[in-house]
Amino acid sequence: MRLGLMLLLLVCGPAAAAVQQISEEGSGLPGWHWQGEGASFTFTQRLPDQTRAFFQGRGFLPDQAEPLAADCVFQAIIRNGAEAAAPMTLHLAEWRVHPVGGSAQPLRLEAQWQEQWERMGVSQPARIAFRWSLFPTEQRFAPGDWNMGMLTLGLAPGSRFELEVVWRSGDVRKRQRFPAMQCAADQ
Repeated sequence: MRLGLMLLLLVCGPAAAAVQQISEEGSGLPGWHWQGEGASFTFTQRLPDQTRAFFQGRGFLPDQAEPLAADCVFQAIIRNGAEAAAPMTLHLAEWRVHPVGGSAQPLRLEAQWQEQWERMGVSQPARIAFRWSLFPTEQRFAPGDWNMGMLTLGLAPGSRFELEVVWRSGDVRKRQRFPAMQCAADQ
């Protein structure tokens, strides 16, 4: 038992924080929040209709916005706390989605979408607006820095999954799993 406790402390740290399920103020949409080791991550569902309206308002035609609405979209807010001992770096290509009953898969990143937008003839101004609305694929945060943006997870509306988040604090690779997450249903 002592060995098990020591391993838990080694893997999780002295005060492993639990992922909290939250509700977004105003909309009441579900979200998931974790804070620990100087970092914090908040992920909030975006309804397919919100995604449709948001991108149509930025120059996407209805049929061009539909692939986004049919994807699982979350709003992400990520912080490297002011108390953090080192810069934090993220590479979304390292993150994994673990669908219930399925195999782990990477997030759908901006470069993949841009290829699709080119094939679909999405206008350049709409593509620029899209790029600026997504969370950057790679980012470095100094202590006290934060950013927000959308993530596309490559799942159908209503899907249940776990999200595996990876980051580096200085040279130390860290990871946190967000269990029991769910994509917003298309109503």
